[in-house]
Amino acid sequence: MPLIWVYHYGEVDIAYWEWVLGAVYLILMYIYFARQKNLAIKKAPEYKYFLWGLFAKVLGGIAFSMIYYYYYKGGDTIMYFYSAVSMGNMAKYDLFEFLSILFGPNDQANLNKFNLETGYPYAYMYFDSRSFFVIRLISPIVLFTFNSYLITTLMLSSIGYIGIWRCYRTFVSYYPQLAGKFAIAFLYMPSVVFWGSAIMKDTFTLSAACWWFHCADEVLFKKRNYVFNMIGLILSATLLIVMKPYIFMSVIPVTMLWVLYFRVARLKNVLFKFILLPAVLVVMLGGSFFVLSSLGDKLDKFSLEKAGQTVVVIQSDMKRSEQYGSNYFDIGELDGTMPNLLSKFPVAVNAAFFRPYLWETRSVVTVLSGLENFWLLMMALILLWRTRIWFFLRAIYGNPLILTCMLFALLLGFMIGISTPNFGALVRFKIPFVPFLVAGLYIIDHLNRKRLYSSMMNRQFRIQDYLWGDAGPPTANARKGPSATKRRTAGVPAMWQGRPPQPG
Repeated sequence: MPLIWVYHYGEVDIAYWEWVLGAVYLILMYIYFARQKNLAIKKAPEYKYFLWGLFAKVLGGIAFSMIYYYYYKGGDTIMYFYSAVSMGNMAKYDLFEFLSILFGPNDQANLNKFNLETGYPYAYMYFDSRSFFVIRLISPIVLFTFNSYLITTLMLSSIGYIGIWRCYRTFVSYYPQLAGKFAIAFLYMPSVVFWGSAIMKDTFTLSAACWWFHCADEVLFKKRNYVFNMIGLILSATLLIVMKPYIFMSVIPVTMLWVLYFRVARLKNVLFKFILLPAVLVVMLGGSFFVLSSLGDKLDKFSLEKAGQTVVVIQSDMKRSEQYGSNYFDIGELDGTMPNLLSKFPVAVNAAFFRPYLWETRSVVTVLSGLENFWLLMMALILLWRTRIWFFLRAIYGNPLILTCMLFALLLGFMIGISTPNFGALVRFKIPFVPFLVAGLYIIDHLNRKRLYSSMMNRQFRIQDYLWGDAGPPTANARKGPSATKRRTAGVPAMWQGRPPQPG
């Protein structure tokens, strides 16, 4: 394979021993995770997707690495790795200095501690606190993998898979019949697998967002493992705030609405519910404003006071074709004011959800997203036609989990679409909301099938019956056992349950 040139390290390549050791790592990983699958699959049938999702994640990391290592011959992923290598070399050179840099400030004094023997981290990453946080995290992994780019990628992709798998199981706990479709949403979406499995910020933030929703569900709804899941919430929030604060700015109001609206949706009195809903929205907006305002210093340029101007600066920066290429779109003039930004909501969300279109792709890595976006657009249009739009909106309004998915996709999609006019960056930044958007669409289709079947059988369909999904409340399931779920679908053909017919 051709070599690439890296500053301070000269000509570098993925050595043969890395492929051999990588194969050994994959074999050991398969043995360990296959055992976990075999132990769990009897109680949790969704574990039949466990290994397939893991292999998709690992192959996505390898594919990303090969393209950026040998096709583009560079990129942030290479710079992250070799900056971490210099940190690892510092650990061998002087362990105490390494620890002081690892946990200390990324200032000039610490940068001066590096030398030609250790190599230097790239300055544009070192002095950017968000980028250097990635280097801090992967430096111990690089030490453990003997400075191997390939094996570091394999380890990072497999570690990142844990959060995604947890979130997948959270959704399956509500709709067990949709386990296969949720696997598509969380485990197999091409852009998510490709962009969220390498040595990049996106791998950490994707997993952190999934961990957040899983831990929030465990603490607020299922009410179990409080200590473990509270630690998970804190770590997830830390990763999101430090690396990509705008994702955290989306999950906070969404989580608050998820909790508050769930309480309102359980009420049977329509008038009381109608009166409470505005109050819930006010509490959600006020609570979100308070949390985000109190984090102003940590959010830095993404704080509420600076967000508008930051959007204008980022969009202008990404239109510079000499650095980002000419493959960008224009959403119109931005002045940083709230009315101006909100006026761009439809075009920004459309761009985040469905662009680049197939005819707008200009590179190898965006073709994949173009095909995925076309599939997603067709899926959304077909679902709108099947539900005649009104049930689509009713399902969002009446089901807290669907509302959570769609609101998270809309909020994050708006932030990304309005600030990222470059398609190459857009397809990467959008991956945290893609699994939730697809999962939300699958749930709407599932409920619509049940509605149509109820209509055919002259039965009443109540969307309130599915606040806990098909599975029912966790406490009820614990008392009633598996038969609780079966009774909810008794006599309903498989095609109306959103799953393929079962043999026999």
